[in-house]
Amino acid sequence: MDWGVSKDCNSLRWAACYGLFSVPRAGAPIAFALAALTSTGDAADGAKVLAAMTTAQLLGAIPIARLGRHIDKSSFFRILIAIRMAAMLACAVACAAHASIHILIGSAAVAGLVQGAAFGYLRDAANQLVEPSRMVKTLGFGVIAAEVTFLITPIFSAALGSISAALAIGAIAIIGSTPAIVLPYIDQATPPIALSGKGVIPRGGEVWLACACVNAAAVSAIEIGAVSIALGLGLRPEHGAVITGTLCVASLVGSTWMSIRNRQYPAYHVLIMLSLATAGAALVTVNHSLAASLLGSAIVGAAGVPLVAYCSFEIGNRVTAEIRPEVFSLLKTATSAATILISALIGWTSIAITLNIATALLASAVLGLLTRLLISGFRGVRGSKLLVDPAAPDMPRSHHNEN
Repeated sequence: MDWGVSKDCNSLRWAACYGLFSVPRAGAPIAFALAALTSTGDAADGAKVLAAMTTAQLLGAIPIARLGRHIDKSSFFRILIAIRMAAMLACAVACAAHASIHILIGSAAVAGLVQGAAFGYLRDAANQLVEPSRMVKTLGFGVIAAEVTFLITPIFSAALGSISAALAIGAIAIIGSTPAIVLPYIDQATPPIALSGKGVIPRGGEVWLACACVNAAAVSAIEIGAVSIALGLGLRPEHGAVITGTLCVASLVGSTWMSIRNRQYPAYHVLIMLSLATAGAALVTVNHSLAASLLGSAIVGAAGVPLVAYCSFEIGNRVTAEIRPEVFSLLKTATSAATILISALIGWTSIAITLNIATALLASAVLGLLTRLLISGFRGVRGSKLLVDPAAPDMPRSHHNEN
């Protein structure tokens, strides 16, 4: 393992990689729309290119991740990043050459095919580069970096796209490949262990996987339906940006608090965060006023987004190192599927129905976790950890600065 740099430096480098990894996905909607406009004259065709990338990611995440079981993880991650960059650059070349939209779709699909697996290996790298006592802090840093990426990259992509759509795609492809350089090299300390025939989902991980999905669904419902929420209040469509901005800022605050606190959440804390997210989603669902919708969005952002990251921490504690990339790829696939489902529900039904469904899912998660906690009897410990594997590394309980 690359311990030639300080442990804090490893945390920051991993968080930077986590943010930079998201650049192609964050810039793709605008870049692909501009590329489609060049290719077919219809920017709406960019959605087909993005859909191909997303669909391929869902289909390829776990199978591709499984191919790396017996390969050095650092090398395999870099191979996946190189494939994604090459595919994105092929999109840029096709755009510059005014090639058929089908070439753009095919190239984007190749990029998406390896994207989910690459995410799994990147997330797994945190478990090998970062000490357990710093893991929650590092995940918080990663979420902050990703949020900043999704704020800046669309603007960056649009600015370059005003010059050339091919230039925009090429730029986000190259920037998105930098994690292959920035991420510290991880030695393969031991040969891979023989795997059992059991499934990918770890025992006890189903609850955390479901928790991550319902939170991702609630966040996506507000992000995607922001304009519809504003219109439902009788406001101008532009006010939707205020709602998504509030959600984003709140998620940054919540993730920062998660990093500063750097503690494994006790059972009651998880329930409080889930309950808050449910209450926030309910406020947005009622759609009584802009103030209520903004407050609800802020609560969902501050509680729901960090909880999704924390769920990955809990799931990672329940698996052995050799299958961890597959599990994280599954987590990414599941949360992406939740986002796609929410998008479809908004299109097929309405934002009101979709928000009601998202709120109901959150409430179900609260009820399920509470029931499971009551069955366990709390074991007489007020600060007991919810669903934590006894073999998982202990986290510090103090509030002191880990630096």
